[in-house]
Order: sequence, then structure tokens, then C-alpha cells
Amino acid sequence: MTQKKAELATPYLSGLLDFWLTKCNAGGLPTPSSIAPADLRPWKDHIVVFEVIGDDASDCGAFVYSYYGKALAAAFGHSRLGATLDDLPAEQRAVLQPEYDAVRRERLPLARIHTADFAGRTRSWERLVLPLSSDGVTIDKLLVAAYELAIRPSGGYAPAPSALPPLPTNVLKPGVSA
Repeated sequence: MTQKKAELATPYLSGLLDFWLTKCNAGGLPTPSSIAPADLRPWKDHIVVFEVIGDDASDCGAFVYSYYGKALAAAFGHSRLGATLDDLPAEQRAVLQPEYDAVRRERLPLARIHTADFAGRTRSWERLVLPLSSDGVTIDKLLVAAYELAIRPSGGYAPAPSALPPLPTNVLKPGVSA
């Protein structure tokens, strides 16, 4: 597995990627058991965790929301806890399913910025998808974090001021529990 760090607009996502990389052992993927819930405290309101059910070798697995952060529930008007990716509207599923399948297939993190109409309002979100494997072979969880972005007047993106509390100092120190 190549561990090349991507450029991310959101410092929180950079911190989460750094943290995830510290949990990769000898080039392998982190195990869910190597990440304590307290370790995720800086990101907890902006993450979702998917249980991956099905064959890791094909793109036919199901994704079940097993955790849904409060900030995301507030931003989208509800929690999807317990729902599956199949419960999403077709246009949302068409964007997310290939992305999650690619992370499972390639066994690498994936980051992107997505701009779309969300309930009649154009919004941009930076997303990071991180694979986890309990047995070192099968991707059985996806850790997904998303932060809303604002478009800078000079071009490019910046974290939306209303979306983030002050950045905790421990986000920049991977592996430190909050």
C-alpha cells in the first residue's frame, strides 16, 4: 500500500488522515480495534462509519451506517444511523457507491470535494474515506469524514467558518487521544 499524503483543504481532514496513517502497521490497513472512540473525538461530529457487508472481492457489498455524526445529521436534517447506502436517493447513491467500491478495491484512502444542490442550496463538501480491516484482508468498515467548504473570493476552497469549532491542537499530533 502506498502511503502518500494528499493535499486537503480542511485541516481537520489532514489531521484525520495523519492519524489513520499512524495506525497503518507495516503497510497494512488499520484495524477497527486499534482505534479507540476517544481517538476520534476531534472528528466525531463530522464522521460516519459504515459496516461493510458482503464480498470484498466484488463491488456488490452493502454499506450500513453504524455511526452518524451530529454535525452531519444537523447539516442534512436527519441521521442515517442503521440505514444502508441503498436507502439513499439514486443520484446520491450513484456518486457514493463507486467511491466506496473503489476504496474497498484499491485499499487506499480517497478524498474529494463535492459540490451539489443540497435541499435547494448549492454547497461544497470535502470528504475523506478511510478503509479499515479487522483481519488485515477484508475491508469491513469505512470511516468517512466530511466538512463543508466555502469558496474563497480568490478561488479555491476554505473550511466554512460556521462549520468548524476552533481546531484543537491535538489534531496536528497524530495518535494523541483527546
